[in-house]
Amino acid sequence: MNDGVPTMKSALILGLAGVLPLYALFAAQSSRPMVNVSYDKFEDLTEVSTNSSKVKNAIGREQKRQNLRLQVVYVCTGDTSHCRPDEVQLKFASYSVADHARSHHLILVADGKRIRAQSKWTGEYGGTRMPLEHITASIKVEDFLNLAGAVEIEGKLGETTFTLSDDNLGAIRALAGEMAPGKQTKELGYFRERQVDASDKNQDWRNRKCEMG
Repeated sequence: MNDGVPTMKSALILGLAGVLPLYALFAAQSSRPMVNVSYDKFEDLTEVSTNSSKVKNAIGREQKRQNLRLQVVYVCTGDTSHCRPDEVQLKFASYSVADHARSHHLILVADGKRIRAQSKWTGEYGGTRMPLEHITASIKVEDFLNLAGAVEIEGKLGETTFTLSDDNLGAIRALAGEMAPGKQTKELGYFRERQVDASDKNQDWRNRKCEMG
């Protein structure tokens, strides 16, 4: 009856050992393609961005599925990626024709906490390339770090609803790990006191995010 107990304990120890290095993993993401750093020596500005990745379950008008992708960007003054920006841009792209022309607002719900932002739309039509729509929204860095600490994020962009994928969340956390530490805010400290039924990976990131804040 008890023969399986040591095995279970060993598996648990190995699982925990895999979680502990996550702090170093996210902090080192800048050396991986997930985060891109580009310095403009003429403007003395550094753009830090994620690769574009597809969101999950993007449903638009008339319950039409969409190929909606997300890229996250912030800018630093000087030749450094380790700054504390005032805001972070969420850049959505969709291969569609005018599906998002009326997408003037973005709403995100991160573990029950609502974040609202205005969005701007532009479209690329004509030529031999596929039609492409761009929708950009800017959020405060505190709200962005709350996204990085969330287990689940649902969104509504205009008339389109979606959920952020694991690739989206991983990129957001990697980008947050690139930022310079700042003064801890009430919103970030909130995560330290919460008890959330989540995976070890997400719990570890939430604790790391509080230390960053």
